[in-house]
Amino acid sequence: MLLYLAVTVNLTIDALAEKVTAWCTKHRVVPANGQVSMDTNVRTLRYYRTMGVLDAPTEGGGSGYVERHFLQSCCVRVLQAEGLPLTRIQALLFGRSDGELREIMRGGTAAASQTPPPMSMEPEAWQTWPLSPDFLLVARRPGFKLTSVQLEAIQNILIGPAS
Repeated sequence: MLLYLAVTVNLTIDALAEKVTAWCTKHRVVPANGQVSMDTNVRTLRYYRTMGVLDAPTEGGGSGYVERHFLQSCCVRVLQAEGLPLTRIQALLFGRSDGELREIMRGGTAAASQTPPPMSMEPEAWQTWPLSPDFLLVARRPGFKLTSVQLEAIQNILIGPAS
């Protein structure tokens, strides 16, 4: 399966934003929270550059965006879809090769394909289990169940060894 689009040399930042948005839409990569826009735009890419998650363009004049910029931008979106903050994403992506970036995209798209599409009209079913006065376990996956043995094991981990 083709997981990334071939990006020609010297894209404009506008064209890069469009390609990243198209890839995210195709692979259903959506932000985990409302703090990030659904679409990737020029402002977003410039912010990524400021935060150090996107390399500088290879040349000036509004172009110079190449495949590496596409890979970096898509990886940021994939990791945001997993709920990671941009500071953590910067640390995870720093110094990665293009091959490693492609692997992150592959791993993320598999996880993203298991999430409902954005703006789904279906209600979410959350499961909760009180574990102690301080802890509550929450699961988002519909139909997810824990056995009493599993719950007891989790409670024992939280409480610690018996005195």
